[in-house]
Amino acid sequence: MWAIIAILGLVLFLICIPAFVYALKKKKKGGIAVYAVMAGIGYCILLFGGLEAVSEHKAAQASEAKHTTGEAVEETKPTQSASKLSGAAKPAGIAEKSAEKKAELESREAEPENSPNMPDEIISDEIPDEVEPAGESSSLPEQLTASGGIGDTLSVLEDEFGYNSGDEKQASFKRGAVIAALHPPTKRAYKIEYGFVGDVAGALSAISDMIPADSVQLDMRVGNDKVMISYRSEMLSQGIQQSDFVASFNVSKVGNDKLASYISISPGTFTSTKGTE
Repeated sequence: MWAIIAILGLVLFLICIPAFVYALKKKKKGGIAVYAVMAGIGYCILLFGGLEAVSEHKAAQASEAKHTTGEAVEETKPTQSASKLSGAAKPAGIAEKSAEKKAELESREAEPENSPNMPDEIISDEIPDEVEPAGESSSLPEQLTASGGIGDTLSVLEDEFGYNSGDEKQASFKRGAVIAALHPPTKRAYKIEYGFVGDVAGALSAISDMIPADSVQLDMRVGNDKVMISYRSEMLSQGIQQSDFVASFNVSKVGNDKLASYISISPGTFTSTKGTE
């Protein structure tokens, strides 16, 4: 199925490139923008369709190899949708929070380049202490997020994302599209990198699904090409001994639209550059 989607993306890309070159030569501004966007969409479909097809093929090979050696293979659970988990692992108000974050993001897009609210570096991104609090394993559930993310155990991530081509220190899923750095004692993810590509609303929704259900937003900073949001989670502090964390993603313009890409979630806080206009 993913191979067919990748082929369709390739066909769309190959069709749009000559049309784009023709529009460029004829100096048709409207045609240039349309074919550039369509070519970008075709390339994204080709890239992700190909990655999913290769990932499925590798997973099938690994499963077949295990069967031939007589090992018991557990059936991989399908990825749970956010709608199925909205009443359990995910609070009912997350959808409203995503809408509020999007509105706040749009209201800050007009900030001057030298504004004192421009995002600076994340202050802390260190591996949490390797001391597991007493009673943590019995009181804290293995899955803290809606669809797999920071604070979840390795087994949960494998259930959500499938075959792990990495190891127990740094897991890699979907051919590197999702990478999780793991806290050694608990094997819980303390850092997530997700090769997301889509619109801003989709990036905010993906972040909501990959952070603990009790997360509280502390602040948001919007730059010319990056958005940073700080959170606090008591469940995360029990899992990896860090309660504050930052989620960020890149933003670029494609025609009249904004494209969000590369989501990163890791422990720490951020500060704002101080200065005068």
